[in-house]
Amino acid sequence: MTSTPAREDEPTGSLTRRQFFPRAAAVAVGAGALLRSSAAVASDTGSMKYRLLGQTGISVSEIGFGSHLNPENLADPAVRAAQIHRGLELGINLFDVYDHSYHQFAPMSKLLAPHRDSVVLSLVSVWPQDRTMAELEHSLSVFGTDTIDLYRILADGTDDAGRRRTEAQLATLQRAKEMGKIRAIGVSAHDQAAFLGLLQSYPELDYIMFPYNFRHRALTLDAAALPEDASEQVAGFRDCTSVPCQDPGFAAAVRESRVGLIAMKPFAGGSLLRLAADDPRLQPLQAAGVSLPQAALQFILQTPDIACTVPAMNSVAEVEQNVSAVFGGPLSAPQGQYLEIYNDAADKTDGGYLPEKYRWLEDWRS
Repeated sequence: MTSTPAREDEPTGSLTRRQFFPRAAAVAVGAGALLRSSAAVASDTGSMKYRLLGQTGISVSEIGFGSHLNPENLADPAVRAAQIHRGLELGINLFDVYDHSYHQFAPMSKLLAPHRDSVVLSLVSVWPQDRTMAELEHSLSVFGTDTIDLYRILADGTDDAGRRRTEAQLATLQRAKEMGKIRAIGVSAHDQAAFLGLLQSYPELDYIMFPYNFRHRALTLDAAALPEDASEQVAGFRDCTSVPCQDPGFAAAVRESRVGLIAMKPFAGGSLLRLAADDPRLQPLQAAGVSLPQAALQFILQTPDIACTVPAMNSVAEVEQNVSAVFGGPLSAPQGQYLEIYNDAADKTDGGYLPEKYRWLEDWRS
């Protein structure tokens, strides 16, 4: 259920990667996309661009609405409603909704009900494995719908118990998909090895939701020259299609499965935005209008195989700023320098800029 349904005659060929930073001479970054059109651009509107999610046929907005929200929004549903309405006005069609942490099923079901035929509803299973189907039925009932568009599990357990739980959950979701209750089955995980095992073991997976941002990018840094009028050099990025360059097994699994890719933690749970970067180079960049959130999101969107990223948004201004990244174009040299300054500042903290619950993100550094 999308506002911009894909057409059968849309191109499906490989997409050429765009370089992340401008260079004095045009030099391609990488050797071509590992995946074949898994996130091909489906269509554009005046306020949003859309990409296809893997082989699902589901068109998703490049910026989705993340599930996390702050205490102020929990306490004031009217303020939260204004943010959701603004997102809808700007063309956001993917809404990731948590009930276990934020009890958002009821309020979000009311907000999205008038738009149900044009939004992509993304949910995660958290009930015990023997109640997965009951949990799905509960979700269908609360949202007043016959089908959940995207339904995923969190699969971090790699021991025998964890594998049995994952197998049972996915078997239930597959049955639900065959019954028409789910359009696409996905997984999220915190561990790269877990993703590799899942992709190799479960061909029924339609998409994965994985951590990806300018620091936790699972990419390798290369040297890249700035335009001749730039005063400094800044590192460029070699695109390894959103998977660790050092793990060809994982890369091959993503390529062969052709799963859709959704980038979570675009700001590392907000930690990158709160990071104090004391660097004199920031002032002229800020004066020139460089924005950390916009640059961070543009970085993600320059990987064409990523269909969507889902930042948490807690004000109308944040919604508008994040959506603006869709039209930012290729990452500029000042933006690249800005991101590198923040990446260096994070290095100096030895992971301390992250709360304990997000320290696992550092394992996703290139």
